Amino acid sequence: MRGRRIRILSGLHVVSKRLAGGIVRWNVYAWRGGPCIHRQDGARPIITPAILSQAMAARAEASNKAPADLFASIIAAYRASPEFERLADSTRRDYHRILDRIDDQFGAAPIAAFEDRRMRREIIEWRDQWRSQPRTADKATVTIATVLGWAVDNALVTINVAAGIGHLHIADKSDQVWEERHWTALADAPAQLLRALRLASMTGLRLGDLVRLDWSQVGDQAIILTTRKRKGRAVIPVVPELRAFLDTIEGREGPVLRNSRSEAWTESGLGTVFQRSKPKGFDRTMHDLRGTYVTWLATKGLTDDEIARVVGWTSQRIAGIRARYVDEARVIVSLVNRLSA
Repeated sequence: MRGRRIRILSGLHVVSKRLAGGIVRWNVYAWRGGPCIHRQDGARPIITPAILSQAMAARAEASNKAPADLFASIIAAYRASPEFERLADSTRRDYHRILDRIDDQFGAAPIAAFEDRRMRREIIEWRDQWRSQPRTADKATVTIATVLGWAVDNALVTINVAAGIGHLHIADKSDQVWEERHWTALADAPAQLLRALRLASMTGLRLGDLVRLDWSQVGDQAIILTTRKRKGRAVIPVVPELRAFLDTIEGREGPVLRNSRSEAWTESGLGTVFQRSKPKGFDRTMHDLRGTYVTWLATKGLTDDEIARVVGWTSQRIAGIRARYVDEARVIVSLVNRLSA
């Protein structure tokens, strides 16, 4: 099999770097964030059985690094699992950071301790140290519950003592919609950023899907793609306004959105430009453009159920946004018209 290209092991991470003199150096990692198992200059490495073997050995070593009776061994095994490797890159980065905190706090505890329901109290007290940062606290409990759920599925523990721990962060998402004042506040932002924001408001795409949107996924009647976060099929209707907007974008091959260097945006790049461009006191995020898209669809006459199928939310959540931003506006316009008659 020497010299042949074979299917790359799930999670194997290959990175290139241009050195002084123009030489390209390739590093092959056992997984994203894992140890480097192969390095070469010049052509992209061919993934041989020997490299795959090294990757598997590195994963096995990571799983066995901690004593088998300590919770650290479960954390290591989860990091090396196919389920973890299937997560989106941004999700894995978040998880790695939180898993480090879990390991620091609970790694030295015996696995048997997690068979005792009283450990739930310990986890809640650990979470509460971030009570002033409720989103961080909730990520911590969700992550440890995910690890324990994986451990239950793999017969490493029999119960998930972190399952169902309540969240500290409570937000009224129906408030998170961009209004005209937000667009006005960004009137002087770079044209490439405004184009991305407008497209987000007319498609409801998350940041990761937005920057990877390719013209091959844009049809006459719909944009069809597989989302990175949920790995589901998204079908976004191309209404006349969206078609007119797409027609203003140059090019019909490769990425739909490009930065000032005519290159495809990265998530971090687009996010950074947005953060730098928004004025002080700006009270919306790029993620809030999904709610903006919902209100836009509602004004087009779609029902709550139809909108829910497009964006993957519940009908109840759609109804909350409709009541605040669509129905309320129509009532006010009607009242003004009647009072002016």
